[in-house]
Amino acid sequence: MLVGLVIGLLIAYYLYRELYGKRKNLPPGPTPWPVAGNILQLDQLYPEKTLFDWGKKYGPVFTVWLPLPMLVVNDYDLMKETFLKQGDTFAGRPELFINRALLKGNYGLFVTNGKMWRENRRFSLHALRDFGIGRNILQPQIMDQALQMIDLLHNSAGEPITLLEPFTFGVANVINVLAFGYAWKVGDPEMLRFMKLFDVILALFQHPSILLLESYPWLRHFEPPLPIGFKRLNEANDAFFKFILDEIEKHKKTFNEDEPPRDYTDAYLLEMRKRQKEGEGDLFTEWQMAVSIGDLWGAGFATTVATLRFAIIYLLNNPLVQQKLQEEMDRVIGNENELTMDDQKRLPYLCATIQEVQRVANVVPINVQHTVTEDVVVNGFLIPKDTQVIAQTPSLHLDEKLFDEPEKFMPERFIDADGHFVKNDHVLPFSIGKRACMGESLARMELFLFLGTLIQRCDFRTVDGVTPPLIVTQPGFLHTPVPYKCRVLPRK
Repeated sequence: MLVGLVIGLLIAYYLYRELYGKRKNLPPGPTPWPVAGNILQLDQLYPEKTLFDWGKKYGPVFTVWLPLPMLVVNDYDLMKETFLKQGDTFAGRPELFINRALLKGNYGLFVTNGKMWRENRRFSLHALRDFGIGRNILQPQIMDQALQMIDLLHNSAGEPITLLEPFTFGVANVINVLAFGYAWKVGDPEMLRFMKLFDVILALFQHPSILLLESYPWLRHFEPPLPIGFKRLNEANDAFFKFILDEIEKHKKTFNEDEPPRDYTDAYLLEMRKRQKEGEGDLFTEWQMAVSIGDLWGAGFATTVATLRFAIIYLLNNPLVQQKLQEEMDRVIGNENELTMDDQKRLPYLCATIQEVQRVANVVPINVQHTVTEDVVVNGFLIPKDTQVIAQTPSLHLDEKLFDEPEKFMPERFIDADGHFVKNDHVLPFSIGKRACMGESLARMELFLFLGTLIQRCDFRTVDGVTPPLIVTQPGFLHTPVPYKCRVLPRK
């Protein structure tokens, strides 16, 4: 009898602590379930829609448990007040089990903190700018890959194909040239293996079972029989970094510090030697370089490929948009001249289409976690130091107060009465604040030159000439379309 009473009291206390005690003093939010928090309450295909709906119910800032508590800022004005005006306070990154397991801790450009983050980000921005990011000197490299991509598409001879391999080939080579100084050939087995590893990591990284490990890391020891996915994620991650570390070793054998760096890896090796002489070698290590290169891949490759694939499936579902793009391209550029970034002002409809794709696709459905570096007040709530917080920019893209009929694909919403493109401050595919994606300049250049060249030289048609593929996403850290087929015909 007494034992039963004690067990009952312990269960009651556990449920009170899980459902109410932990939530005291935090902003309101959906009631978390024991153990899983709110993870299983999210729409696994479209989690951004769940967060948007919760924002309507609980207000501009609310708390979710994934399974740790996380503040979601769901309002544009509040994002500016916090992530922009108090940028340093909101620029921390959480120290998570998954970072320790996969990255040996908070390393690289994405999850580092403090001086290591500031120094590595500053160095990387300067190095990448030297190699052409944000400058016109990178255009020839991107256009070379764009034209090779076009050749691959034209070689399909109008037969139904998926677009994944040609798009992957073109975008991956831009990153590989920046990181390691060389481009892969079509069908290179090393490239295909590397891309498959990348796909596995992205698919599993925010899977509910992986998120659960943050609170219960011991669960990984029960795989199998539990289908957690951690073993597969860990194996893919190890193989991914083995490739990067092998490339670094090759560079070390041919590196000459008296010559200009050939690529980002050379530039980092040079910076490592300089910092070692200055007594700051702990900020620039070989592992920190490897994870930084991995982050460059994460920022500059997968998101761009996904956006291009979304762009074409939206055109297949909206053929009048493709027709307007082709008419603008024919009128302004013609079918022989190569695009340049200077053409942006002359191609407002293309710019509007890219912005609309980024709005509706929401390639990063749940924005990346930050932590506050000190106690701070957010919308009247005192938030303790180290609390996780995200600027949920995808919620802005879904907001009918900001965008009329937000579920519709309408590039025209970004064209003014005079026919000019209007950049919309509420479309934030690269996040906001000091942790905004440092690959933004590269991604914008790739999207304009790649998509513009595709429109200029290709006509995308449905397989049967009538029925467009369904726009359905795959679950994972990034939104990507379920593989679809179309026919690609050369434009004369």
